[in-house]
Amino acid sequence: MNKTFKIIALCVIFAVVIVSVVSGVFMAKTIASLNFGNTVDFIDELDNEDESVGMINFLLIGIDEDGTRSDTIMLFSYDGYSKRGNILSLHRDTQVEMNGYKQKLNAAMGVGIQKVKEGIDKEPEEELIRQVKKLTGLPVNYFMTIDFDAFIEIIDELGGVEFDVPYDMDYDDPAQDLHIHLSKGQQHLDGQAAHDFVRFRHNNDGTAPGEYIYGDDGRIYWQQEFMKELFRQKAKPQYFAELKDIFEVIRDNVKTNYTMQDLLKHINLIENFNVEEIQSYKLPGTAEYTDSIWWYICNEDQTIGLINDVFLPRSAEEWEKQKAEAKLNEAEPTEE
Repeated sequence: MNKTFKIIALCVIFAVVIVSVVSGVFMAKTIASLNFGNTVDFIDELDNEDESVGMINFLLIGIDEDGTRSDTIMLFSYDGYSKRGNILSLHRDTQVEMNGYKQKLNAAMGVGIQKVKEGIDKEPEEELIRQVKKLTGLPVNYFMTIDFDAFIEIIDELGGVEFDVPYDMDYDDPAQDLHIHLSKGQQHLDGQAAHDFVRFRHNNDGTAPGEYIYGDDGRIYWQQEFMKELFRQKAKPQYFAELKDIFEVIRDNVKTNYTMQDLLKHINLIENFNVEEIQSYKLPGTAEYTDSIWWYICNEDQTIGLINDVFLPRSAEEWEKQKAEAKLNEAEPTEE
């Protein structure tokens, strides 16, 4: 499965869980007894929330099988004043400096593991968090490291998803033991079929139907459509009874410093959050081939501009001023 999507999909499930909690399915005592994963009490590189700006930044990390590389690095940012939800994806090949050498950002977990062995850091994620903060200039309040095997299991726990598959899909890759055979039309997708749908790129004969002709852009489009349908179907009372089993799946596949107590603290923010309005961005930069290695070079000026325009924390007073100015501009007559 496309690893970027897998982490987003798990976040959608995470959102489904949150909606159920907000709806009062569990008593507070029960809520407090549940965990979102293998909970880490404290990491030096993490920042405390600043209630004066109301912004929460959550770093999601998708690791490979041996846990030494982070193939997916995404910063989820939510602003309680503007009700904005934004995602900043960081390319795994982004060039950074670690231990005095140029290295790729996805190597930070491996470097972190070594630093833990040397007693420099407490958790392997600290080096990656450190690098993300340097690249973006943003604080990181929470992190979540995910074992991607959870995706199929969680979809099955939710009872699958009804989805209108847009095209016939026929693809085989014996080397990866990947076999995608889906027919066009409305149907029930269990965890494995959902996995196959979001992983599809083209058919065995090389043809790419519909939006898939645009490569990753086409695949991302249908992945997003799947996510929206997943949330629409599963954020409903009849599925809340399954939450304990879903929590068990998440607990076995997630490492985080986010607790149920944090969730309860954020209930008011969550109630006003509209998942349909999430905007996605990527760290600005360009791919370069240097010394026989492909690097992604961050464009610092463009990054500063993006952070200032979209992700920069603002106080409640600053947001009220900005909204007032926007309203005034809308009221001004335009010249013909």
